[in-house]
Amino acid sequence: MTNFFTVTKTSEVIELSSTSSEAENSSLERALLWKIDYHILPLLYLAYITTFIDRANIGNVKIEGMLTDLDMKGNDYNIALIVYAVPYILLELPSSLALRRYRPGNYIAFIMFGWGVATVGAGITRSYAGLLVCRFLVGCFEAGLIPSCTFLMNQYYKKFEFQRRYSFFFTGSHIGGAFSGFLTYALVKMNNIGGYSGWRWHVETLIISQHYADKPRVFIIEGLFTILLAIASFFLIVPLPENVTFLTPSEKIILLKRLEGDHLTAASEDKTPLTLSQAIKTMTHWKVVLPLLACFACNIAASATTAFQPTVLKNLGFTSSSAQIHTIPVYMSGLFFCLLFGFASDLTRIRYPYVLLGSAITLVGWTLELAAVKHIDVSTGLGWPHQRYAGIFLLLIGFSIELPILIVWAGSNLKGRKERVVGFATLIGGSQLGNLVSANVFIARQEKCGFKTGMATGVGVGCLGVLAVSVFFGGLWWENRGPEKRESDGEEDSGDEGGVRNVL
Repeated sequence: MTNFFTVTKTSEVIELSSTSSEAENSSLERALLWKIDYHILPLLYLAYITTFIDRANIGNVKIEGMLTDLDMKGNDYNIALIVYAVPYILLELPSSLALRRYRPGNYIAFIMFGWGVATVGAGITRSYAGLLVCRFLVGCFEAGLIPSCTFLMNQYYKKFEFQRRYSFFFTGSHIGGAFSGFLTYALVKMNNIGGYSGWRWHVETLIISQHYADKPRVFIIEGLFTILLAIASFFLIVPLPENVTFLTPSEKIILLKRLEGDHLTAASEDKTPLTLSQAIKTMTHWKVVLPLLACFACNIAASATTAFQPTVLKNLGFTSSSAQIHTIPVYMSGLFFCLLFGFASDLTRIRYPYVLLGSAITLVGWTLELAAVKHIDVSTGLGWPHQRYAGIFLLLIGFSIELPILIVWAGSNLKGRKERVVGFATLIGGSQLGNLVSANVFIARQEKCGFKTGMATGVGVGCLGVLAVSVFFGGLWWENRGPEKRESDGEEDSGDEGGVRNVL
């Protein structure tokens, strides 16, 4: 089996020796990485795809009859987005901290099972109130998945090994988004089967046998897959490195030693409890606040694309089904650039130029969408179709380059396991404030005129994102002057935090 990230066919790893040649040690480490990749990435990747499908489906089914069936009017759809985002934001940190107390497989399996059941409920419901309750529960359960997966993966890789793997993991959102559009296109063709509208087949993921209409037999599609994946996660998701079971004793020694050499704290550091004051100190540190502002700006593009892209495409003149299909190329282009620049960032060992490039592309996308507003016929919603479709591409491409590199960049400049678990949760959870903003600025009554308020807000926060990442880079560069000055003066690093260079 060829590994996606490392090139080796070595099947056994022995302990690194000081007498081994550099080439031999390198080969042993590549073999170890192959084994780690194989045990960690596939299952977490499937989990991310699943959560994104469940998250994205509401945007797809909006244009397939959900609003009519549930008698939704005005900003009811926006409220459904908000009730998902609020618990997602508030529970991100508490949910992530639970990973330190419980075995990762147990905890991730629990939250996956919960949101699978809640998603099924969203389709079964016959009322708008029921939809809100189910969306709220989905937000509660999904809150911990991405930061928990990010933290768990981070604990196994060195600084310049992690980015390409996280970018690969991040493409689960692109696969999930593209598959959600295709699945909606396919399932709406099942309209009225078993007495259910086509959109319900997508959200609730149920098939009702017509032969048993009076006593429905339920066969779960997406929901069943989520629940089955949760069961697999209970047994297959790996523990933290110090408790690893899939490595031999000598491989485990190599792993812990190479991580220790990359300035990751020892496992003993995790034995002391995290205090509230420590968590607040990390959450308010400039190394978290500045990238958080950039993540927030970036996530507005992501949430707007997920929730409103099908609506925008339909207003470009596409039929509902055609709009679903036209979301797929957008997600696939984002996937390509996400992988390309994730690999480039690791190989060049720099982050800022790629993050700045992504934020600039996103800003151009927002600007293009805003410029198109004055060319739109408000009676039909049509106008500038090619330019507006290109703007959607730019939004997702810029977001796909920027966000995964930004999260890894910020996390790599935090010291210790406690700072990282709080930092990742704050960045990923806080960025979801973008969901609240997009849900309130993409106003239903502006649907036919190109969502002018939403696009203008996007331009503003896009400028904020460019500024935030630039100030963040400047702060890291200034802090690095300490170790560089000591070296130029012929002094040795003291080994404390001040001697550790930030990743730029």
